Amino acid sequence: MNTVLETPTTVNELEKWIDAQVTDPLHPEMVMVELQIEQYPGVREGGDLFEVFAPVICKPGLLRPRLEAWVKATYGNDHWLANWRTVPSTRQIDAENDYEDEF
Repeated sequence: MNTVLETPTTVNELEKWIDAQVTDPLHPEMVMVELQIEQYPGVREGGDLFEVFAPVICKPGLLRPRLEAWVKATYGNDHWLANWRTVPSTRQIDAENDYEDEF
């Protein structure tokens, strides 16, 4: 049987797709990241700034260099990572709240 992987098109669909990949919400194997990407010459000089939500596989090491490399590879050298943050899933927030309630 062939399963076709549908690409999430909304932030809500992306959260659900990532949540389906995670086996332990307290130590997720994958997280959603919100990226703010700037285009040359920069927002203050009339360039563009836009946001992208992306799934990221959790690995040892710093995340920012991986995100910066992804931005350059995906959008080109005239784009750079202006800011980023992880977006916890509802399941992760619930698991953290339940864990805190135990103590």
